[in-house]
Amino acid sequence: MRPRDRRHRLLTVVAVVVLGALLLAPAALASAGGGTAGYSGGGGGGGFSGGGGGSHAFEIYLIFRVILDIALLGHGLGLLVLILLGLAWYFMTRGAPQMERWWAARSRQGRAHRREARRRERKVELAAAEAEDENPIFGPQAVREAAAALFTEIQLAWSSDDRMKLRGLLTRELAAEWELRLDDFERKGWRNRVEPVGPPKVEYVGLLRRGGEDGAEQVVVRIEAKLRDFVVDTSGRQIKREGSFTESVRMREYWTLERRAEHWVLASIESGAEGEHALKDKIVQTHWADQEAMRDEAVVEGAVAQQAPDGVAIADLADLQFNGDARAAALDLSLADGRFAPDVLEVAARRAVAAWAVAVDGPDTELRRIATADATRELLHPGDPSEQTRLVVRGVQVQRIRVVSLDPAGQPPTMTIDVDLRGRRYIEERASTRVLLGSATKLVGFTERWTMALTEDPAQPWRVVSVQTPLPTA
Repeated sequence: MRPRDRRHRLLTVVAVVVLGALLLAPAALASAGGGTAGYSGGGGGGGFSGGGGGSHAFEIYLIFRVILDIALLGHGLGLLVLILLGLAWYFMTRGAPQMERWWAARSRQGRAHRREARRRERKVELAAAEAEDENPIFGPQAVREAAAALFTEIQLAWSSDDRMKLRGLLTRELAAEWELRLDDFERKGWRNRVEPVGPPKVEYVGLLRRGGEDGAEQVVVRIEAKLRDFVVDTSGRQIKREGSFTESVRMREYWTLERRAEHWVLASIESGAEGEHALKDKIVQTHWADQEAMRDEAVVEGAVAQQAPDGVAIADLADLQFNGDARAAALDLSLADGRFAPDVLEVAARRAVAAWAVAVDGPDTELRRIATADATRELLHPGDPSEQTRLVVRGVQVQRIRVVSLDPAGQPPTMTIDVDLRGRRYIEERASTRVLLGSATKLVGFTERWTMALTEDPAQPWRVVSVQTPLPTA
């Protein structure tokens, strides 16, 4: 064989190998609770790839097989250029995104990340020992065993569309979201089969016991497992996950479990990157161990104790002609009424953000205490009165709060603030879980503009009454 022919053959084979590696990159992780957006083909829509005849993978194989045969038989440079151009096109449109997801997944399971997870687990287990003294349900072994059993039960109940069983394994709010997804599968004539292959690996990485009458007791576990994940359509054809040649997938998710009497139910699932904040979230092993919450309560109590006397209007205390910095005006006003202090606004904003994150998958009870019904709806379903979409926020942290304007003469008085936040934020279609805007994997900065109104509630002096469109930051 001439050297030039050997070079052509070698380059072509290398190109096909690279293409194969891209096609075999791991697909998005999934387990029970996912929507039809993970698949394409069959009844139409979504992101599952059809199995059997007509599969995209087989079509791609045939095309590249023909091109490969032509390249090996012909000896023109043009054919090689054509192949390279085709590979470049495929890489930019399909390969690059898959490689990005693959690299992100690999980076989250590297040695450094595993060490971080192990350190976190040891820290949580030490805290859990104190909680275990009050109730054995919080013990590390008890939590891991309960989580593994719950994981298997949920996969089987989801696969068989056993909604009654799922209602006993999930919180009420999460069960309602999952039933929307099951309804979407049913509309397409699909049934999602998710079958565990071997026992899951469970790590105990979070513990939060809130005080108060409605305080939830929760633990967070990091679950890794291998599953058979596919869809069966009305004709009995099996539809694989998009980008996958096999039914086998590996999943890595963070599960928040909530105590219900003397057992655990699933309250929330965060996959891969969006759940990593669990490795840094605060650990609260007893109701009185939440020092931040206790400090916040002290700040609010001190401010309420310094509020204006009864019968004195806030407008009478303020300089209504003040045209300077709104924060300075609030500080001046706080000398006469402690509730206007920026520290009190910060507490209100952090409480609202925490309640907002809980309400994504869980109850909105706490959020409705901090925000009006209209503001709550706009936080959870921005610009969508039908509530067919939802805004998902994960691991959001308050970076900065700025007072934009102050209206002490209002009834009630109001302050408008910009809250700079950082976390994961995206809008998804509730039925299919298709991401419409944003990313579940990328950390982003964004700014919420909220109008807060003064209340007579001594535990919560400020309430969110208006939400404006978030502003992009970094």
